[in-house]
Amino acid sequence: MKSLMLQKGLIGVVAIGFSYGVYRIFRGLTKAELRESMKKQIIQCYDASQNQGFVEPFDILQTFSKNEQGIEFHIKLVKSLAKKPVGHQQNINPLIEPFQPGQLVMRLQNYNILLNKYPVNPYHALLVPSQFIHQTEKFSKEYLSLAYDLLNAVEGFAFFNSHPEAGASLDHKHFQIVPKSAYQSANILNHIKEWWFEKSVRQPNKFTKLRCLKKTKHFICFFNQDLLQSPNCDERQQQNLLNETYEKLLNKCQVEDIRELKHNLIMTQEFMMIVVRKQAAFNGVAMNAVGFTGSLLAKNEQECEKLKQTRIIEILENLAQADESFYSDVDEC
Repeated sequence: MKSLMLQKGLIGVVAIGFSYGVYRIFRGLTKAELRESMKKQIIQCYDASQNQGFVEPFDILQTFSKNEQGIEFHIKLVKSLAKKPVGHQQNINPLIEPFQPGQLVMRLQNYNILLNKYPVNPYHALLVPSQFIHQTEKFSKEYLSLAYDLLNAVEGFAFFNSHPEAGASLDHKHFQIVPKSAYQSANILNHIKEWWFEKSVRQPNKFTKLRCLKKTKHFICFFNQDLLQSPNCDERQQQNLLNETYEKLLNKCQVEDIRELKHNLIMTQEFMMIVVRKQAAFNGVAMNAVGFTGSLLAKNEQECEKLKQTRIIEILENLAQADESFYSDVDEC
């Protein structure tokens, strides 16, 4: 009886999510209304889906901190990751309809917001094209802009893994978004933000690298916040501003064919960062873009011990492509 009631409640939540999507398509929502509805739907659907059993409980069994070069890294043993299927290829595509009960949060034109079955933080969501687009394809302006709306809605950050070597486990293109609670252990991102806000002269769209990872190929580019966060910034302008930063980063990485660029992309309210990857794992421990936020996740005690026994900087340097070039147009933070 209880299960039936939960199922009925969950169907109701999903129906609400669908109606928000229809309302946006045909009547239009302001940006603030869209973001608020996104946030509300993720919270409602995640709580209901956790009760229903679609989302694996997010349980941190162990946390260990290591301070290296002024950044406090966190190593976490996350129980739900041990249940995630191993291997890149799967027999079915879990990101297209028919969705599992509790999976769908909201329908948007050409995109769906889904819950991540194996969350790395509570309220971990996916922004997924409704039609198949390969994970290695370039982001459209519309896709980047919707991801930016979603990360603003939950006050978190978005991340993307382009290839299996960069931590991708599915071929269907998907942006992953985690809420502000994830910032508690994303100290690389916190370090970048603090450095930016402490600068007396800020230069949007100038490239930056992390001093602790300066031997790796990665670039950070800050958005023009005066324009992007302005109440007068409409959808087209937001799309153009985000895409301009994205294209600049790709050009800086000297991309000839983006489908061959193995990389992680991380986006916050303030900046976008690309890390060019060399390999998926170090010492047998696989790592996706989350590792480059400062939070390293292990699925069992053996992996946790391996991460503890090695310098975090060394791990990240081995995962990313080496780059010891001197760039006169790049700051260090």
